[in-house]
Amino acid sequence: PNLQLVPSVWTTVSDLKQIDPRPVESGNAFSGVDAISDSFFTSTTYSGAFGTNMWLDGWSYLSENGLVPSGDVLPTAANTLPSSITASMNLNADTTYYMTQQVFVKAPAVLTIPAGTTIKAYRQDANGKAPTLVIEQGAQIIAEGTKTSPITFTSVLPSSSLPVRGAWGGLIILGRAPITTSSASITDDIEGLAAGLGTYGGTDPNDNSGSLKYVRVWYGGADIGFDTSNPENSGNEINGITFGGVGQGTTLENIEVAFNKDDGFEFFGGSVNAKWLSALFVDDDAFDTDEGYNGKLQFLFALVDQDGDHAAEMDSKNDASPRSFPIVSGATFIKSDHRSGRSNGLIQIREGGGGEFYNMVLTGKAGAGLENNDCAMETRTSDISLAGTAPDYLFWHPNNIVNTITSGAGTLNQFKIASSAPDNCIWANGPTSRSVDPNLILLPNTWTTYSNLNQIDPRPVSGGNALDASLAIGSSNSFFSSAAYSGAFGTDLWIDGWSWLSVNGLLPSGDVKPTTSTTLSSSITSNLTLFAGGTYYMTQQVFVKSPAVLTIEPGVIVKSYRQDASGKAPTLVIEQGAKIIAAGTVDDPITFTSVLPDSVLPKRGTWGGLIILGRGILSGTGSPQTNNIEGLDAGLGLYGGSDDTESSGILRYVRVWYGGADISPDPNNPENSGNEINGITFGGVGSGTTLENVEVAFNKDDGFEFFGGSVNGKWLSSLFVDDDAFDSDEGYQGKLQFIFALVDQDGDHAAEMDSKNDDQRRSFPKVSGATFIKSGHSSGRDNGLIQIREGGGGEFYNMILTGKAGAGLENNNCFTETRTSTLTSIGTAPNYLYWSSNNIINTVRADTGVANQFKIASASPDNCVWQPIGDPTSRSVDPNLLLLPSVWTSVSDLVQIDPRPVDSGNSFSGVDTITDSFFTTTTYSGAFGTDMWLDGWSYLSENGLVPSADVKPTLSNTIASSITTNVTLNAETTYYMTQQVFVKAPAILTIEAGTTIKSYRQDANGKAPTLVIEQGAKIIAEGTKALPITFTSVLPASLLPIRGAWGGLIILGRAPITT
Repeated sequence: PNLQLVPSVWTTVSDLKQIDPRPVESGNAFSGVDAISDSFFTSTTYSGAFGTNMWLDGWSYLSENGLVPSGDVLPTAANTLPSSITASMNLNADTTYYMTQQVFVKAPAVLTIPAGTTIKAYRQDANGKAPTLVIEQGAQIIAEGTKTSPITFTSVLPSSSLPVRGAWGGLIILGRAPITTSSASITDDIEGLAAGLGTYGGTDPNDNSGSLKYVRVWYGGADIGFDTSNPENSGNEINGITFGGVGQGTTLENIEVAFNKDDGFEFFGGSVNAKWLSALFVDDDAFDTDEGYNGKLQFLFALVDQDGDHAAEMDSKNDASPRSFPIVSGATFIKSDHRSGRSNGLIQIREGGGGEFYNMVLTGKAGAGLENNDCAMETRTSDISLAGTAPDYLFWHPNNIVNTITSGAGTLNQFKIASSAPDNCIWANGPTSRSVDPNLILLPNTWTTYSNLNQIDPRPVSGGNALDASLAIGSSNSFFSSAAYSGAFGTDLWIDGWSWLSVNGLLPSGDVKPTTSTTLSSSITSNLTLFAGGTYYMTQQVFVKSPAVLTIEPGVIVKSYRQDASGKAPTLVIEQGAKIIAAGTVDDPITFTSVLPDSVLPKRGTWGGLIILGRGILSGTGSPQTNNIEGLDAGLGLYGGSDDTESSGILRYVRVWYGGADISPDPNNPENSGNEINGITFGGVGSGTTLENVEVAFNKDDGFEFFGGSVNGKWLSSLFVDDDAFDSDEGYQGKLQFIFALVDQDGDHAAEMDSKNDDQRRSFPKVSGATFIKSGHSSGRDNGLIQIREGGGGEFYNMILTGKAGAGLENNNCFTETRTSTLTSIGTAPNYLYWSSNNIINTVRADTGVANQFKIASASPDNCVWQPIGDPTSRSVDPNLLLLPSVWTSVSDLVQIDPRPVDSGNSFSGVDTITDSFFTTTTYSGAFGTDMWLDGWSYLSENGLVPSADVKPTLSNTIASSITTNVTLNAETTYYMTQQVFVKAPAILTIEAGTTIKSYRQDANGKAPTLVIEQGAKIIAEGTKALPITFTSVLPASLLPIRGAWGGLIILGRAPITT
């Protein structure tokens, strides 16, 4: 039947590595197909259950357990690499290629792989051998990617099954440079390949096997020579990249091996040189040299998890010639920990291996830094004057940094030298190294593997031990770049943008470069100003102490790491008595954000948040009542007191994006310790504090959290948070106006407003003018858009609640407060909850589409009975917003939104007037009138999801969906298309010279506004050179030009066509 992959030998699921039951293109299963005259049967062009559609993908046991390829894997004759390439071949970056078998490039063929190409490999072929690309002696590979378009070798498995080790074979490059063998032969063969197909070695140290630049080899290391008697450990597991006798005419730069089942980079003899190599999470050694390898290596990075063995294992063949003699300068080797039996040195040099090692940084948890055993006649020294003649010595520079500690005991252990017989590794001098902390920007103290590594930055801190230029000694060889630092990194994070770490959000962006002057200290005790235009960094939790004032000028950006070395998320804490003056502008907002690159954003939980602590009144029995922010050390998070009018400063045009990480992780429950932090936490903050035009977006926990106090706020935006957009508790009694919440399917409530039952001071927020929108809800999150509980009181006016939610208003766990929608029944503040009957609730359940305004727990034990008897009341009408998509789930499928009400719509009637000087009098319900106050500074505005503020559709300037009579658009007016517009026969649409028509991206149903001139209708649009007619987008000029911002113009006539 010619199926894509059916192993020839397997008995049960335990030895089934992979299967693809689809037929190969043009195979026997695509011929002789029966057609069945029965409407039940789908007509096919193939025999069997499968054509090109892998319909098991994503839901079958086989798919969930990595036994079938991803559904988008579609091998064809054109995109499948043949088993033998005998003539030069050029791949195309626009095509994804597949290896279904071992591929051998034969001399003198050259395989050229352009930047951006991806090659995906199966786990095995029908005979159990892992697909592997082999560049034979005399052949070449030219694989030159770029930082922005790397070349990737990877697995056919779906991303849900990755990362995994051993998902395919690897890359093998074979040259004619000298090697050391155990026989008189000058060549050897790669173990596992058929005889003659893996030959390497020779007499030409300058042999050229091609070029690898910006190449990634991920998830390899499967068995290339399957042994049915020992399928799990045949000894033929392959390295990520194997260099067999490769000569120094070959170019190796910016290459990464990640998640390999065997070693990462293996050098069997040869003299190839390399720079900027990264080996991550491999199951054996990150770098391995043997058989007389004598090349030069600079800027090596190895991240070894608890499953890995050494960062480098460097062997020779005792005193056989040539002796292995690598010269290495600038390596950063890090180990997380080790499993039983793998407590070896981070570097192991053995079997007579020589070499020179400079500018090394070895750190983490390992049995030792340098391990040296099984020695031969080579000299071993840390004094180069005692070394003798190359290659018969091993030199370890005394300026190398070795800071490895043993797991468990945590004891510093730099060296593990087997000096006694039979190893006889006696050093003439040393070895010695600096036993200092290399002072890397971020190296977590506790991690075991990639799954609990939240972030790392292996560059040295400014002024740290690894950046001490006076001690960074390099080799005099011209191959080596001058570097004023130890380790693989200086300020340049060269793995940014293309490494697995970068792609998966474990590295900061390459433009993140903290210095002493731009990194906020952990304790700010005197006044400090962050100057306009500057970018500052938080690498740890920062506490502003009383009476210090932190002033942040307009336009400042503060970027934070995901955690510090102890796992705590960097967070800015304004303590009691201290102040923050962060007064941005609409053109120059102040931004708190993540160090991650834009390519992995938006993302929740990438740093901590902002915490402001005051002396306002809290609920409770204390005199006065104080509390501590959960997750902060005792005394560092104190809030509460007796001064409800205190000022903690100003927040104006401030954006807090991508926060909510854990400020005090629980090692026993790292993903849900309860210490995930809100975007902005106000603990007992007083009404003297100014809070205007502030946004929290993509927070892992709540957006805005008010614990007691009485701070007031206007123009607050909370977008796409993972819990509640707004949360109040502990006796909060502030006032809020113009608050906007956009809650996606992952979020919970737009507002959760709690109290502490009848305990002293009751929570009593006063809210007017809120627009709360929910897209839908994930399982278990079908709650009310607003939830008021635990005895919470308050007053709520001019509210708009719309979208898909379990209900609009949810009220439960009530106490003695009065609950009413009738002003005459309210009683005395704060012992009532008033919900205006003019509020608009237009929520529907996501599962049924049935309108559901209220979810009131009136029965015992909640006892939320409203007065007069019955539910609260609201207007169950469409708020008539300009653009609210009917179907969206999260930011990824939200194309555009305009939460302002349409001219003369329901939101402009039934408006409450509030007799309180704080509140601005409006003529509309909700957070918006005609003013799009998000424009220019909100996440929505920066990402083209809301129109420009000068876009103001009205009844007179919005083009109707159907034009049936002649209409003239005049040049003095800007017109808008909010929907598809059809000009019907015999109508004529006349557009005067100089007229502009702006269109939205879509209507509520997702259709792009388009102007259609039907048959028999006409358009007369005669502009001039000076006054052209323009059809364009509602987006602000700062986001243009852009494609696809609206539909287009369609003119339909009656002239002949060919059909």
